[in-house]
Amino acid sequence: MTPKHHGPCAQFPFHCVTPVQLRFSDIDMLGHLNNNAYLQIYDLGKNDYFAKVRPGYVKWSRPPLMIVNLNCSFLAQTRFHEPVQVLTQVEAMGDKSFTMMQQVVNADTGEVKSECQSVMVYFGDDGRPARVTDDWRSDIAAYEQRDL
Repeated sequence: MTPKHHGPCAQFPFHCVTPVQLRFSDIDMLGHLNNNAYLQIYDLGKNDYFAKVRPGYVKWSRPPLMIVNLNCSFLAQTRFHEPVQVLTQVEAMGDKSFTMMQQVVNADTGEVKSECQSVMVYFGDDGRPARVTDDWRSDIAAYEQRDL
C-alpha cells in the first residue's frame, strides 16, 4: 500500500499491515479518535510486526525490547466508523537499538491519519541493553527485504 500523505513520508514500503477495529471507547466527545488510542493502535502494529518477523519467539513475560523514545504526529481526524489499519516497519538499525516507523491510515483511501517513530532498545538475558543479536538483525532485514 502506498499511503496518501501530507506530512513526512516513510522512506521504504510497509510490509506489515494490521487491520484495526476501533472501539466506541476510543472516540472522544468531539467524535474522533482520541490521541491516546493511537498509541494503543501503534502497540497492536508492533505486536503484529514482531509476530510476523519472529513467530513464536517473543516471550512477553520477559520482552527483549523496550520503547525508549516515541514521537507521534496527528495529521488528520479519524472518525468512529472509518476503516483503519496500522502500517509498521523498521526504518533504521543501530548497534543496541532500532527505529520503527508506523502510520495509521484509512484502509479505503490510504489517507495517513497519524505517524509515529519509536526507538526500541534491545535487552539481553541479564535485563541490560545489549547489541541487537545477528538472528534478530537477519530476521528483520529478511522481512523488510533490504539491508539495515
